[in-house]
Amino acid sequence: MREPFAAPRTIRRIAARRVFQSTDGKPIVLTLGVPQPVPGSDWGCALQITGLNTSWRRPKYVFGIDGLQALHLAMQCAGAVLESAKLKLEWLGQTEDLGMPKFLPSLPKPQQDRLEAMVEREATRFWRRVERAHKVKRSKESKAPLAPLRSQKPKSG
Repeated sequence: MREPFAAPRTIRRIAARRVFQSTDGKPIVLTLGVPQPVPGSDWGCALQITGLNTSWRRPKYVFGIDGLQALHLAMQCAGAVLESAKLKLEWLGQTEDLGMPKFLPSLPKPQQDRLEAMVEREATRFWRRVERAHKVKRSKESKAPLAPLRSQKPKSG
């Protein structure tokens, strides 16, 4: 019987790495390896998250049909692991947005199309509001009266 293919003990070819800080200042390091073909399977993308007390502290493969899917699924998995840790993490001074991409769930085509249209509609509404607010602000700034210049008296000498 063949042994299952195990991820490497360390990720040698790194595709991406991000360091988060926990509230106690401890680093939480997310590392994604470069996707690669895995013997006896499709493609694997090594994922490791150190600083959390989870099984992901050692690299594990996340599998996909091809390299792109393996990377995509590894990113989804990383987000889920970080979220499930229930820790308040910080990245670039932010605690609400860790810069991890959000992925829409895979649904049957008609529902997927409706969900994508909803997201697109809401994003368009948001950016239109931002644009309008920016125009109003610029308009107010351009209408503000300029402070009068102080008249300078010639020096007598």
